[in-house]
Amino acid sequence: MMLAEMNVSGDLAALLLRFIEQKQLDAPELQKQLCQYPPASRMTFRSWWCYLDQLQALMPKIPIGLELGLAIEPAYLGVLGYLTLSCDTVAEALQRFEHYQRLLHDGETASTRLSQDQFCIHWSSQFGISTQLSDEVLIMGMVKNLRIITGNNDLQPCRVQFVGAQPQGGIDYRRWLDCPVSFEQPELMLCFPLDYLKRPVSHSDPSLKKLLDQQAQALLDVIPRQEVFYQQLQQAIVKVIQSGTPTQEKVASLLKLSSRTLHRRLYEQGLEFRTLLKQTRLQLAKQYLAERKLRLTEIALLLGYSEQSAFTRAFRQWSGETPLQYQRKLSAAGIS
Repeated sequence: MMLAEMNVSGDLAALLLRFIEQKQLDAPELQKQLCQYPPASRMTFRSWWCYLDQLQALMPKIPIGLELGLAIEPAYLGVLGYLTLSCDTVAEALQRFEHYQRLLHDGETASTRLSQDQFCIHWSSQFGISTQLSDEVLIMGMVKNLRIITGNNDLQPCRVQFVGAQPQGGIDYRRWLDCPVSFEQPELMLCFPLDYLKRPVSHSDPSLKKLLDQQAQALLDVIPRQEVFYQQLQQAIVKVIQSGTPTQEKVASLLKLSSRTLHRRLYEQGLEFRTLLKQTRLQLAKQYLAERKLRLTEIALLLGYSEQSAFTRAFRQWSGETPLQYQRKLSAAGIS
């Protein structure tokens, strides 16, 4: 899984340490692991997910992801946290977040869509799917940060959608987020009323913003672009899928690598071409099905299948349901 080997800000270790302290948890081994991350360091997503799982195991009846999201403060977001606090409006803070989000994590980058009455921040899954706990920290943390920068604790999202299945345990997500929440969706998404973009930031400081902008850019320039190879690989896989029968040799050729070199690089990253191909096809299939602009026969051809029946069989094997069943589920959830 590609995302697992990418990095997230080590500053989040301080969030977990503070949470353990506040809850008076007996977790000496976990604390020892978290103390290895100094400010501005990095940890892998795999480690981050493991730490969240350990915390959840210590408090099985508490929705750890949502609790941690509510505990987010600017200090845990490093320079980017303070930069958003110094902006003039929510729209400007969101623009800075999108530009500098690699300071917080590699991999999926957030982008914003605007409609007549909402703006939606969404994350694709092109590098693999994150865990439900991690997504909950992200979503609730975004809500909390919006409240912090505006000084208004009453701000609420319009809707939230998660990629993962709804967790067992009876968590009342509507009580936590005060909006419709759906699961097993094509992408992680968080939506707010459009007029929130015009809200002023309560601690706006143009002079400080200029200094923090410079500092954030300097930090961004020295972070290794770990995801570049993955992005190029993903793009190459999409191209060979849409041009015919996808093979590792064709992908290697597009990347200007020998098939042997590509195999070695995949092996070094713990990746397998067949798995990447399946993940990419599934992601594209869900995207095409959600858009409803193409017939199933056309989707099958775009995914490199000569017949619709072959695509239907593959989709059922990947997801446990047929393409039509998946579209009906989206319709039932109000997603067009």
